This record gives sequence, structure tokens and C-alpha cells, in this order.
Amino acid sequence: MICILLLVPILLLAIFVNVKMDRPTISTVAGAPIMAMGIMLKGIFTELESPFIHAFLFYAIICVAYWVIIHYMLDLLQGVFFSSHIKDPLASFSIGTWIAATSIIIIILADKQFQLISHILLFLNLLFWFLYIVLLVRNYLVIFRKFPSYIHNIHGGLLLSCVATQSIVISGYHSFGRSFPPLFASILLIIGLIFYLLNLGLIVLHYSLRKNGDFTESWKNTNCIIHGALSITGVSLTISHLEAAMIIEFIWLTAFTLFLTVETIEVIRAVQRIKLYGWTKGIWIYSPTQWARIFTFGMLLFFTEKLPLNNWVPIEILRHLVLTYLPIVIVVHILIEIYLLSMHTYKNMKQKQTHQQQQQLPF
Repeated sequence: MICILLLVPILLLAIFVNVKMDRPTISTVAGAPIMAMGIMLKGIFTELESPFIHAFLFYAIICVAYWVIIHYMLDLLQGVFFSSHIKDPLASFSIGTWIAATSIIIIILADKQFQLISHILLFLNLLFWFLYIVLLVRNYLVIFRKFPSYIHNIHGGLLLSCVATQSIVISGYHSFGRSFPPLFASILLIIGLIFYLLNLGLIVLHYSLRKNGDFTESWKNTNCIIHGALSITGVSLTISHLEAAMIIEFIWLTAFTLFLTVETIEVIRAVQRIKLYGWTKGIWIYSPTQWARIFTFGMLLFFTEKLPLNNWVPIEILRHLVLTYLPIVIVVHILIEIYLLSMHTYKNMKQKQTHQQQQQLPF
């Protein structure tokens, strides 16, 4: 009931912002914050251990989801939906965050025993996923037809096709339990893995064509999905085929290795950006894509929690380190993103006020 009541103030706030201020531009990757908060709720702040924070995150997810949906509807009504979210064959891969975010909401609702709503949302999400696949086919046809002009712009966002697909498996099992068709789950797993290998190959080719080690602009925030997409694949396999323990362990070790590799490059990139732009413009800037990192960190944590216990000491040592320290890193990242988002919003409001005041000045 509270979830339904929350829609009214969010809708009124959206109307006020659109009437009294310049309407905020909604990013195609706007589902990423929902994904990040959802994985925090599942992986760190459980309902039993942190009931207050769990409840806060739950309602925050619902509010953000309402806000995003309302602004996507406004894009549709104002005739800019296609040009903003679908037209670009690379940027439109980010629509996968909408599917993954919906899957997160389905999982949370299923955990809270809202079975009917979770079932309805799952079927709607499946329909949306099929439409997304059609869009992906168009995207790949365009990319491979004009390959030389697109290969230099390839980034980790393409792996959202894998994330979206595997999220259907996880949400399906959370919503329907073992009655979720295992054959369909296996088909989704294979499709997601194909997306992963195909897009990872494109990313590797993109960076192999570069002649220097400068990552200041070439390395994108979404490249963290390189390990995040593999982690969610591992979670999907763990939920649907727990008997495949050796494969699951191999995927976890690979995901952990990619995590270390990608985040080491992120540190190198941060140092390069600080030297070139300084601290403020180098790293203390906000981008919606930065929420993807929190999601990928959380997904590795979630995968590690789901990892079957074994007697191989190296994996258990690494598992203990991840479970001990990664939650702290994720919480710190969340706090930093909230700060950066707040400062970004404040600066935009000040700039708009200054611009309006200049327009009102007599000539």
C-alpha cells in the first residue's frame, strides 16, 4: 500500500520540476542506481541484520523507479524517446539496465512475499527482454555493417546485454522458485554467455587497436561490467545449476581476476586524470554510469556469498577477503556517489538560476 501511495508525491514532484524548472535529462543508463541499491539490499543490508536500512533502501528503490519511469514517459510524450534512448546503436545497449533494474525489483518483491506482483512484473519484463533482443539484433547489424567507424567507440556498456539476460534467470527463480522452467533458464544462460563472449571480444579488439597506454578518456566507467557481467552469470548458474560446482568455481576465479585487472586499470586511469585535469575535474565529477561500478562490486559480493563451500584453501582465503572488505568498499562508494550527485545537482541549479537572472536583466 505504501508503495502505491509513494507514487503520488513522486508524480507531483516531477510535475513541479518540469513546470517550474528545466526538465532534467534522463539518461538511458538510469536503471543503474536501482541496480546498485538493489544489490546493496540483497548483499549487505539484509532485513534481519539491518531492518531500518533495509526498509529505507526498499522505499528508495521504489521512489527512484517511479521517478525514472515518469521521466521516460515524458520523453515518450514529448517525442524525444527514440532519439534519446533507441537511435544510437551503442548507447541503446544501456536499455539493459531497465531490464536488470526491473529484475531487482521483482527479486525484492518476491522476498517480501508479494508473489502476484512479482509474477506480473516478471512476465512484463520477459516481454520487454524479447523487444530488447530485437533491438540488439538491429544494433549488431549496424555495428558490423559499419565496423571501422564503431570499433573505436566500443565500451563495456555492450555487456549490459548479458547482465539483462542473466537477471531474468535470477528474478525468475526468485519469483517462481523451482517451478521456473529449467530448460528456459539454461537457454537464457547460454544466450547471456554468448552476449558476454561476443562483446568481450569487441572490447578486447577495441583496446588492442590502441597504440598507447593513455586511459584518461578512452577507458569508460562501464568497463567495470567486464567483471560484473561474469559475476551475474555465475550467480545465475549457482541458482539454476548448483550441481555444476567446478564450473561455478572457475567462473568465480575468472570474475575475481577480471575484477583485480579492471580495477587496477581504473586506478591507473585515476592517476592519469589527476595529473592531466587535477583532483576536482579528474575524478570528483558525477556521471550516471558510475553507479554501474557499485552494481558490479555488489554482484561480485553476492556471487561470493552464493559460492558453494569447498576444501580448496586458496578460494576460501579469497572468499573471506571479499566478504570482509568488499562491503566496506561498496558503502564508501555509495556515500561518494551520493555526495557527487548532490554537488552536481546543486551546481546545475545554480547555473540555471544565474542564466535566468541574466536573461531578466535590462539591456
